[in-house]
Amino acid sequence: ELRTTTMAPIRVSATVAATPTTIWETCFAPMKWESWDPDLAEVKDVSGACEDGCKCVFAMKDGNDIPIELSNVKKNESVDFSGGGLGGLLKAEGKVLISAVDDATSKIDYSFELKGLLGSIVAVIKKKECVEGTEGGLANMVKLSEAAQKN
Repeated sequence: ELRTTTMAPIRVSATVAATPTTIWETCFAPMKWESWDPDLAEVKDVSGACEDGCKCVFAMKDGNDIPIELSNVKKNESVDFSGGGLGGLLKAEGKVLISAVDDATSKIDYSFELKGLLGSIVAVIKKKECVEGTEGGLANMVKLSEAAQKN
C-alpha cells in the first residue's frame, strides 16, 4: 500500500519595516530568488514574469535542479511555488504571504515543506537544514526589503 507522506510545513513569520510593494519588488518580481533563499544557487529557465503559471528551475547549491511552477500569485500579496523531481517521489512546496501592518510595516508569513515518498525521508534526515533554510530565507527577505525601503 502506497501512502503519501508529508512533513509538517515549516512556518515562520516576521514583521518588516518595509511596504508590501517594496518586499514584492525586492524579493519576488525580479525572479532572482537566490538573493534571499540560502539554498538556491540560481533561478534559471524562467518562463516569464512572477505570475500564475510561471515555470522555472531552482538550481540548488547541492547540485540538484528542481522544476518549479508558481501559483496563487497576487502582486504585493502572495506567491506559492511547487515542484519536484524523481518521478514525483520528491515534492517541494512553499507559500509566501505578505500583509500590510500599517503604512510603513508589513508581515511576511513563509512556509515550506517537502512531500512525496523520498521528500518525507529527506525532510526527516535533513530537518535541521530545512528549518534553517526556511528561517534563513525569511531573515534575508527582511534584510533585503528593509534595506530597499531605506533607499
